Amino acid sequence: MYFPVFDVAQRWRKNLYWIPDFQPLHFPALFESRELGLRTKSMADIAGSRGLLLLSSNAALSDFRRFYPEAMVMPRVWSFCSSLEPASQDRHREVLQRYGLPQKFLYIANHFWKHKDHETAFRALKLLSDRGNDIFLVCTGLQADRRNPGHFESLMQGLAAWGIQDRVRFLGVVPREDQVELFRVAAAVVQPSQFEGWSTVIEDAKALGRPIIVSNIAVHAEQVEGLDRARLFKTSDAGDLADAISDLWPSLTPGPQLDLEQEAVKRRNSVRIEAARKFVAIVEEAAAFSRTV
Repeated sequence: MYFPVFDVAQRWRKNLYWIPDFQPLHFPALFESRELGLRTKSMADIAGSRGLLLLSSNAALSDFRRFYPEAMVMPRVWSFCSSLEPASQDRHREVLQRYGLPQKFLYIANHFWKHKDHETAFRALKLLSDRGNDIFLVCTGLQADRRNPGHFESLMQGLAAWGIQDRVRFLGVVPREDQVELFRVAAAVVQPSQFEGWSTVIEDAKALGRPIIVSNIAVHAEQVEGLDRARLFKTSDAGDLADAISDLWPSLTPGPQLDLEQEAVKRRNSVRIEAARKFVAIVEEAAAFSRTV
């Protein structure tokens, strides 16, 4: 059984297809025309094939049924979970010192791609600053977007124009072990993205028991359902994000919070076992289907 399979070029194999998300159909302007054509054709070809298709969320399943109402392929939903483990209790201090970070800050762990919507987060900081709330934000991630080459520079110009450039630190792409510590110590993790297949950022924050402030796209609502320490805000609404941060900030405390980490580890271990069993069941179903066609 081959997985993940993103096209139908080798139908003779036992394939378990995977479409990570339907971003090209939601935001076609983000893609160069040739790439858009290839992606949309691949998705349509998979939809018209016999076999099983893995999707990462019920939100993606809803998209699939809307875009391909006459699909032949049989969709199955399987959502991954993070396997992050908290490091030693004291390593975060060295990371904070090395990067010169304040004790309390918000954290965004997204590449600077336009749909990740850093702009809304920065506008929210401006609104908070106007109210007298100077809140510090740390950002990691790739600072280049081949689809929008001037995007990062435009964001920098905005921060300078608003006079809040000293409230945001850009660390670029950091080692994974450093990123784990940033998750652990952040007062809260912010995920303002306009579109996700299944957000790794949210899964990482959940695995470490951190508070999360996220845009209310369908997949985010699905990911944080039932979590006490999660707050949704209206997607691309800087005012609503500023209000959410303002409401939560006084009660947010820097990590690591070992008791919450241990609770998260127990919850994650249970979810991971359930996810593994579900994945195996889907693979076995796909293999059995392949034998009958």
